[in-house]
Amino acid sequence: MWYRLGQWILKYRVILLLILFAATGVMGWYASKVQLSYEFARAIPIDNPKYQEYQAFRQRFGEDGNLLVLGVETKNFYDLKNFTALKQLHSDLLKVKGVENVLSIPEAITLAKSDSSSKLLTQRVFPVTITTQTQVDSGRTAFENLPFYKGLLYNAGAHSYITGVNVNKEVINSGLRTKLVADIMEQVKKYEAATGFTVHESGLPFIRTTLSDLVKKEMKYFLFGSLLLSAITLLIFFRSISSMLMSLMVVMMGVVWSVGTVVLLGYKITLLTALIPPLIVVIGIPNCIYFLNKYHTTYRETGDKNKALVTMVGRMGIVTLFCNIAAAIGFAVFALTKSALLKEFGAVSGINIMMLFFISLIFIPSVLSYLPAPQPRQLKYLDNTLLIRLLENIERWTIHHKRWIYGITTVLVIFSIIGITRLKSEGFI
Repeated sequence: MWYRLGQWILKYRVILLLILFAATGVMGWYASKVQLSYEFARAIPIDNPKYQEYQAFRQRFGEDGNLLVLGVETKNFYDLKNFTALKQLHSDLLKVKGVENVLSIPEAITLAKSDSSSKLLTQRVFPVTITTQTQVDSGRTAFENLPFYKGLLYNAGAHSYITGVNVNKEVINSGLRTKLVADIMEQVKKYEAATGFTVHESGLPFIRTTLSDLVKKEMKYFLFGSLLLSAITLLIFFRSISSMLMSLMVVMMGVVWSVGTVVLLGYKITLLTALIPPLIVVIGIPNCIYFLNKYHTTYRETGDKNKALVTMVGRMGIVTLFCNIAAAIGFAVFALTKSALLKEFGAVSGINIMMLFFISLIFIPSVLSYLPAPQPRQLKYLDNTLLIRLLENIERWTIHHKRWIYGITTVLVIFSIIGITRLKSEGFI
């Protein structure tokens, strides 16, 4: 069957390549629409007690997912120069598009009873215009006599003070959040330059934006890093630029398909799905190596390029299929968990590992049929003395030292089981 499949692929290679390229183009179009997830990480199952406690807390008290907090620790907070700089920061932050409100000490308010009615009126603690240190000190005295702000905007014992920046919820949950946070931090840097203070940032908008940007950046690093290392490895062993480029094209098509699948399934790039493209690379490269190695060994034996290609598909098609099935099952089982984050990762990775097999099966034989027959220098790795000696030693150990192998394996398994029994299930929000 597999030999007939190899002949069929070579016979209809043009049509199959056109279909593959067209399908990759469609998936590439979907991949171009992929978005980063800016939502709360859904790693914890919904029936986890910690998750249920968190939802109950949200239902009762609401969510502070749109509050960014800026903090400083200094004994010179109320110096006229520094206090004026903070007033300016408050004003500058309100001008940032996406900032809805700012809560800071210079703009703090208090409640006072109206002389003409029984109503309570709001009034400023500090004057609108501050020009002297006396005004600051007077306002400080009144401010620190208000119990409401203690532990909320300042900690007198630690000399720490914070400013709360309320941002638009829709903006902070969209792709515009990076620019919004960057604009806020630009104003913060101006404040740092004016005062010499070090401002510490926190709050869910800042944390989520930082993590999302980190995921985006590291996704590129992992992907290009895995491609580069794979290219170097292929070039060292096969001594063929065409073989290297062909293998990289296989995994790049797999990457495009994986990102396109994320969009088709209605998912976004999360901390886990960002790992799928480099995962596709490291799983796809062995597919190429299996096929190329069998092609080279058969060609050296027969000297017939067409027969070598048919034999390559006939012998390695079934081997590669089962390897990919095993890998796909290993990752797809995550789709059976109760964690939404793991479900997405398992579904996308499982589907695309199998798609990678079909891409390899169609693309590699078809492209090799158009390339020249392997040159002697491209087959030299088959006679690598070091690798042959290493494999012979492994074979010798396997045959003549079974007791050692069984013993060491048993000890490692027991050690692993002990480790498994010490695992604890924990969830943090």
